[in-house]
Amino acid sequence: MKKYGEDYRLDQNEMDIIASYMDDEIRKGLHFELAPCEPEEFLIAYLERDPDFESLLESEFGIEI
Repeated sequence: MKKYGEDYRLDQNEMDIIASYMDDEIRKGLHFELAPCEPEEFLIAYLERDPDFESLLESEFGIEI
């Protein structure tokens, strides 16, 4: 994972902010299936279900998977 071109490790605080942009049904379903898990693991699983979300990650957060 990279943020603004640099290696990056997603922390829970930023994941909480990113989660507010996610589709509630997808997010809740994944939470039920995966929790507890690392934020990066959750985000990658979310992108498998909502691939278009990757463009928001880049534009709003500078994050590339």
